[in-house]
Amino acid sequence: MKDEHKVTFIAIGYGFVLTLLTLIFYENYVIWSILGALTSLFNHSQMLNLTKNNKISSYKLAIHLVTRFTMYIIMMAIVYFRLRNNQEEMITALIILLLGFSSIKIGVIIYSLPIFKKSR
Repeated sequence: MKDEHKVTFIAIGYGFVLTLLTLIFYENYVIWSILGALTSLFNHSQMLNLTKNNKISSYKLAIHLVTRFTMYIIMMAIVYFRLRNNQEEMITALIILLLGFSSIKIGVIIYSLPIFKKSR
């Protein structure tokens, strides 16, 4: 199996653990952890689809990056407009959302550990 798919499965596991921990400790913020992880995983799958072919155009790559960061900004704007009356809740929701956004990055970090290098 390709390395990118292994990273994706690790990121899915991280998203599941993050959602489970959020459910246990911060019950009201579960939706933000799920949306953060799903946004990150969706963007990663779009990047895999874009780079699957050997012909990568700079235009498609630029459109993808703009779309990716636009999705991140839209998600943070939704949190802001939903919870702007209570600043403490908004900060907690943004932190959990950012933890969800980092699921692919955590997957890459975990995959680069020596445990996974032995199997390669």
